[in-house]
Amino acid sequence: MRAQNGRIWAKLHGGKFEVRGITEADLEEALDVLDRSFFINESVCVACEIGLPNAVQARKELRELCKITAQDGVSLLVKETESGRVVAVAFNKLQFTPPPGEEYFFLQFRKEQVHSSQAKCLMNFMIETDGRIDVCSMLNMDCFLELMFLATLPEFERLGLGRNLAKCTIELTRELSQGLGLDDINDKLREYRPAAVTALWTSRFSQKLGKDTGFQVLNTVPYTEFSYNGKRFDERIDPMHKFCEHVAYKL
Repeated sequence: MRAQNGRIWAKLHGGKFEVRGITEADLEEALDVLDRSFFINESVCVACEIGLPNAVQARKELRELCKITAQDGVSLLVKETESGRVVAVAFNKLQFTPPPGEEYFFLQFRKEQVHSSQAKCLMNFMIETDGRIDVCSMLNMDCFLELMFLATLPEFERLGLGRNLAKCTIELTRELSQGLGLDDINDKLREYRPAAVTALWTSRFSQKLGKDTGFQVLNTVPYTEFSYNGKRFDERIDPMHKFCEHVAYKL
């Protein structure tokens, strides 16, 4: 991850917005986008009560998850060009089989750094849903990039910013698969060659985005199967969002 001046991946709406790599200088503002949108409105966050006032510790823990994830050097954001304001983000994680004696990233983070029940609920959902499909075996690969959290500030929704972040994530992954564009990547990860982009689409909106950008649905998980604090997920989530899709874009 660069210190500042992230690489430009795309210019949108006649140059009004730019898709850039997340940098150290942008990171806190990028995390604030999660506080103002993702933690409040994303389906599983709603089900796990991440956005409630008493969930401060949970949001802190999930921000830390994203800080660590950003160090991989594969996360992206959208800036409003004139103001320089960060208005949308995609926190992306390189995933691969860990060395012997080590655990997968999410498992290790949950064990070592998650203490709040709300954040643990969210991570349990991610880990269980990911675990229902052996993506590497299904797609015959040993490394992929996971589009972990995708968020847009409410006042900038319906401009296609999330869709363009997904497209640029695919482009970034394609470069890495060919051994290109490694300068911004954590030097400990430069040997890996991701062969796909995966995601958990948790709303009708992200599911449409995924369909529009060519993601393949690998598995569908209904919200009736999960619960938190005495209620099933579907009892808290807007009924228009009935399930989560585990998806992949194979390069």
